[in-house]
Amino acid sequence: MKKITVKAKAKINLTLDILGVSGGYHLLKSLVCSINLFDTITVKKRKDDKITLKIKGLEVDCSVPENNAFRAGVLFKETFKTSGVDIIIDKKIPIGGGLGGSSADIAGVLNAMKELFSVDQPLSELANKLSSDANYMLNGGYAVMSGRGDEVECLKQDKKLYFVLFPDKESVSSRACYKKFDELNKTQPTSTDKVLSALNSGEEKDFLDGLKNDLFESATALNPNIKLNLIALKSAGTKTAIMTGSGSTVVGVFLDKKERDAVYKLLLSRFGNKILKAETM
Repeated sequence: MKKITVKAKAKINLTLDILGVSGGYHLLKSLVCSINLFDTITVKKRKDDKITLKIKGLEVDCSVPENNAFRAGVLFKETFKTSGVDIIIDKKIPIGGGLGGSSADIAGVLNAMKELFSVDQPLSELANKLSSDANYMLNGGYAVMSGRGDEVECLKQDKKLYFVLFPDKESVSSRACYKKFDELNKTQPTSTDKVLSALNSGEEKDFLDGLKNDLFESATALNPNIKLNLIALKSAGTKTAIMTGSGSTVVGVFLDKKERDAVYKLLLSRFGNKILKAETM
């Protein structure tokens, strides 16, 4: 095998509870799911030990040495003493939107190189060295992330959810968002366990009513467009809307595909291709 192509799927935080701080890191608990929005990653073997990276699609404002996909390739090569690779990413996941695009690319590169070089070793340790939620991205699906996001409990859950995504052109720095959260100093009741219980028991109203993100207020303080975009979702008929990650994407959550499609069509007429639709994978 000389090359392999994989899909690096985006994620949505259905809940995000901030539980405290330890060792300088915020501790969280979050119910997450994968969606059918993805970057396509192709990895090709080289005869030398160089790692190259080419990105097409959405523009990435980051130098190659600082790019997490490149760093993942270098770390894999150095850990398992492989040859170099050419990494090509067709980027579709909005940048800095709380959809996990960077971590998805880390996981995609690690998974691709593992198969390309027939490495029979777990990748969790490498993923955690690169990003707090890259470990989750290795497998995706429904899961509960805890700790710094590096602890992952995969769930046997296949509930179909439908989404309208409204990314904002102005991203939110995760570091700045957590700093603002500390400054606001507002504690909130946790939601993840209750939402997970409702999901497992099929209590749809309790599930939708419980979705929330503790970082919403801090993110909107940094980027007021987030709240405006959420209001736009609600005005188009979205009953349940949340922010994912540390922003800046807001998400309408639907149990019914036709209801989702009606909202998507209306928002598309207002905002054009800024609006995306997706569903769980």
